[in-house]
Amino acid sequence: MAKQTPNTLNSNLTHGSIARRYKFAIAGTLVLLIMENIVTVAVPYLMGMAIDGLIAKSNDALYLFFVVVMGGLVIGIARRLYDTRVYGRIYRESASELIEKEIDKNADVSKMTARATFVSDFTDFFELDMPAAFMAVFMLLGSVIMLAIISPILSLGTIGVALVIGLIFFFSRKKIKRLNAGLNDEMEHQVNILEKRDAAQAARHFSALVRWRIRLSDLEARNFGLGFFFAFLLLSIAIYILVAVEGKSAGQAFAGLTYILQFTESVIILPFTYQSFLRTEEISKRLADD
Repeated sequence: MAKQTPNTLNSNLTHGSIARRYKFAIAGTLVLLIMENIVTVAVPYLMGMAIDGLIAKSNDALYLFFVVVMGGLVIGIARRLYDTRVYGRIYRESASELIEKEIDKNADVSKMTARATFVSDFTDFFELDMPAAFMAVFMLLGSVIMLAIISPILSLGTIGVALVIGLIFFFSRKKIKRLNAGLNDEMEHQVNILEKRDAAQAARHFSALVRWRIRLSDLEARNFGLGFFFAFLLLSIAIYILVAVEGKSAGQAFAGLTYILQFTESVIILPFTYQSFLRTEEISKRLADD
């Protein structure tokens, strides 16, 4: 058996342990994410400037817009290439170490198989959900700040809607945790059930999995619907305020509405990444309890 070190087999699999152990590799992706998101936040404003510039018979703002967008594209491609390699390494090392621990404890195959899948879920959180959450936070803050420049009243509106949506998901957290725990419990029994070669028992197992997933999906749909309703209401009000009340130019109105759309996207993404965080947190607790 490979020699254990403080950073490997003796450490529990948690968000914090992964972040500490791979801090420099993850810092690299965060730097690229920051650069990519600065471009994302700047694009609507630059696009509005380009529209107003073209109306005024000037192409300068359009050229600037093109250069910035191309720079963002290069950064985005580089980040995705980098992420695949970093998180592939994290998954390989974490899964190998976990299975080694399970073998040492003489765990059954069912549990080892399920927990290898759990490690994949954990790694996916860092590779897919964490960048999405980071991007959503950046877009949310960026849209609030840029709207404060274009229309302070709409900036305050976005803050209010963000707080309402945050409360919706805050009060759902216990139910989300309970449903994820039930789903993970059922997943850990899968190999044992299949090894029995009992079609009826297997059917009951898969039915149970579907029931847990449906209950999670129903909760997600309810929260999504409430969140999108408030975001869409804000967008409708924004159209009226920008055009009819404040009389913004075509470019400013376009930029303002685009920031509202960015805000809407961010407040839809963040709750789902929050649910993924709760799921992986439950996985972490499950692994630590053994």
